[in-house]
Order: sequence, then C-alpha cells, then structure tokens
Amino acid sequence: MEESNLPKQEIVRVYDEKKSIIIYREPNSTTKEQLDTNFQKISKLSKDFDGFYLLVDLTLASRPTPATRQHIFEKFALIKSSVQHVAIFTEKNMLLNMAATFIMQKTELQSFSIHKKLKEAEQAIEEYRR
Repeated sequence: MEESNLPKQEIVRVYDEKKSIIIYREPNSTTKEQLDTNFQKISKLSKDFDGFYLLVDLTLASRPTPATRQHIFEKFALIKSSVQHVAIFTEKNMLLNMAATFIMQKTELQSFSIHKKLKEAEQAIEEYRR
C-alpha cells in the first residue's frame, strides 16, 4: 500500500499550498456531524485560494448509508463554485470506485476523477491545472 503523505491525526489539511490542493481523508465510517465539521474545514482552508483542488482519500472508507450519501451531495453543493477538480483515490476494488463514481455524478461538480492510487489522483489534478 502506498503511503498517503497525510498525518494520521489530520482528516482535512492543505496538501500543497502552491498548487491550491486540499486533502480530505475519509474515516472508516462517517456521520453527518463529521461531514459538517470536515466540510467546514475544507471551506475555511479554501478561502485562502482563488479556486482550489480537492484530493479525497477513501482508502479507509466504507460504503456510506443512504442518509450519509445525501448529506455528501449537500456538502459538495456548498463548495461546488470554488472547487476546480476533485480527484478521489481508493486503493480498493472496482466496487468502491463505482460507488464513488455514482456519488460524484450526483454532486453535479464540473470536474472529478476516480483513481486507485494517490499518484494517479495527483496526476489528474496536474493535468486539469494545465
């Protein structure tokens, strides 16, 4: 397994300040309250950028409940105007990738991609930035 370059204690942090990249590491299971807290932090950190990119680490995540999925849609709607591209990586099987794709399609974000590895997600952001 590839090391994600993310301190274990931080769920949301600036990943690369020069490139306006924030990383969000989804815990094994999440609640609406945790999503609220995490997306508030994403919003707070993104205020320092004129548009930003979001890496989403789902390596520890499990399949969200229908209520949690709905809350994810609502949270992405709040950052939709300022996030330039969301690159998700799972290091998991195709089923999690398909579930992530399904969820992201419903967020109506203009640009997102799903990857198996962190490096692939980083490359997708780099390609989008060009």
